[in-house]
Amino acid sequence: MNALTTNRTPPVIAAEINTIKYQTGKFLLTGAIEIGQRLKEAKGLLPHGEWGKWLEESFSYSQQTAAKLMRIFEAYGTPQTVSLDAGNQAHELPNLNYTQALILLGIPAEERAEFIAELDVENMSTRELEKAVNDRSQALKERDQALKEKGDLQKTLDDQVNQITRLTTERDKLKTKAVELNQSQREMETKEVQLQSELNSIKKSTSYEDIRVMNKKLNEAQNKACANRVAFLYDSLDRTLKELTAELKTLSAKDPAAYEAYSKKVLNFLTKGLKERTQQ
Repeated sequence: MNALTTNRTPPVIAAEINTIKYQTGKFLLTGAIEIGQRLKEAKGLLPHGEWGKWLEESFSYSQQTAAKLMRIFEAYGTPQTVSLDAGNQAHELPNLNYTQALILLGIPAEERAEFIAELDVENMSTRELEKAVNDRSQALKERDQALKEKGDLQKTLDDQVNQITRLTTERDKLKTKAVELNQSQREMETKEVQLQSELNSIKKSTSYEDIRVMNKKLNEAQNKACANRVAFLYDSLDRTLKELTAELKTLSAKDPAAYEAYSKKVLNFLTKGLKERTQQ
């Protein structure tokens, strides 16, 4: 008995205490998983708005505490988690205690298994584990931010590439259109030269010259006919005036009153006609 007492040193006692703490933590983790599973189940059954009241009346739990326990279940349990009374669990829990499991919730689920595999979590102090989790969380945030910035830059680059492609396509279309317009302009210029050449040929041809001469003679004939008609009308008017003058002279001897009246009419007619002609 004395030999056993002599062999018990403070390091040995510390190791025993740490073992008990770890085993107690494992037991707490298992219990937390079981409780979290049942809390999740109950929350799905309770009417809306009754959750907080039920927690307070049944366990004096806050909603924050309940949320933490349900997260423990979601992270480390399965729907098939068995009762503590079963002796053995249907699945193997990570080699963690409750405190370690709680701290590790700071690592995203998709990163947690790799993080645990990289570190000797079982032999790390709470402070060391918290620091490691904080460092990894910060590294993950920086990685996610870098990936987001990279995605934003890639999107910007893709947008610029698409814009360059669109502008290049539009430029090529404009070039093609310009070539077509130039070709069309050259064709029109060629057609214009051909038509002008044909017109010049027609003007030089005998038929064109004959038509031009005929048009000239026709105009001359029309002018001469008009002059002849004017001369005819003038001669007629001259004869009429002479005859009218002679008749008025005869009338003046026979009927002075009638002579006076017709003389005025003739004078007004000639004066009015002369005035109208001078105003045109």
